[in-house]
Amino acid sequence: MSHSEPMGARGRSSFRVEDVADHWGLVMGYGVVTLVLGLVLAVWPSETIAIVAVLVAIQLLATGVMRIVLAAWASSEDAAGRVLLGLTGGLALVVGLLCLRDPIQSVLVLGMIIGAWWLVAGVADVVGAVLSRREHRGWDIAGGLVGVLVGGFLLVNTDTSLRIFVVVLCVWLLLTGGIAVVIAWGLRAASRSAAGIQPTAPNAAASGPAQP
Repeated sequence: MSHSEPMGARGRSSFRVEDVADHWGLVMGYGVVTLVLGLVLAVWPSETIAIVAVLVAIQLLATGVMRIVLAAWASSEDAAGRVLLGLTGGLALVVGLLCLRDPIQSVLVLGMIIGAWWLVAGVADVVGAVLSRREHRGWDIAGGLVGVLVGGFLLVNTDTSLRIFVVVLCVWLLLTGGIAVVIAWGLRAASRSAAGIQPTAPNAAASGPAQP
């Protein structure tokens, strides 16, 4: 009996380490989409504000969906993190729809909208990572700080040109996408580790009665 409790505790801990570990594919997909959008902007021969707005909207909608899904499956003990993920996910959907609603708006308006979103989401990510016990929270903090820096830059430099705006956007997309891919690999490893631990419990239970 005393041996079964640590096994159960380990199983719960391994699953709770990342309740979202089974959704590593979602995070990976988000990272790949973000990287692709960053590369598209980097090599696009003639960017227009409408193209930039649509690409940003796609990324924000993907962000919103990912955050809401992860908030729904995050650990119940990480309530603050779940709330922050859910709120920023909903905000991402709203900002993405705003970009799609009027893609031919000025760089000033688009920069202020996206800058405000990145700043708020970055602060929320840093706070959520500090409050969380997730193993990959260092990458979460790094991603949040990138959002804070880029968002703050766009809000301070509201008169930035389209070319500078695209460069800043590319940097953010590539860094965020790369961080998401790294986090996804970490979640994948956690998921496989949990899967390797869980099946040992029934075997231990089955082998226990066989011993006199």
